[in-house]
Amino acid sequence: MQKPTGKMQMVLFLGIIALVFILLNPPWNSKNATSGNISEKEGSQEVIALEAALQKMDGVGEVSIYLHPPTGTKEQSPLSDYFTKSADSNTREATGVLVVAEGAGNPGLKSELTRILSAVLQIPEHRIVIVEMTKRGNHDENE
Repeated sequence: MQKPTGKMQMVLFLGIIALVFILLNPPWNSKNATSGNISEKEGSQEVIALEAALQKMDGVGEVSIYLHPPTGTKEQSPLSDYFTKSADSNTREATGVLVVAEGAGNPGLKSELTRILSAVLQIPEHRIVIVEMTKRGNHDENE
């Protein structure tokens, strides 16, 4: 067997470097890829639009929405997507939602907001917290 020439050694060396680089930074697991995720700018625009829509509801008043993003990535089996009912995995995920609304003191309105947000954001109702917004400056402190 012949000894590899200098040219062959350089090709092998570059090939090994490229392979190591690809294994350490796989293009299919890139954090900058936006194929299935909504970017932060688009996500904040969606939250602003949702706040504006909720404020148009009767009795809701001013609204602030805070989305709790998923913490870390879960390692999943390659077959996990095969057995899910939803074919569309390109949705923005949130693990929880906090809604601060002026009209949240009304139990009926609070229930309606929970139901609407669960449907719109595709998260279970137990992960939605709705609290009443404090009314600052609307009461006399001298009484």
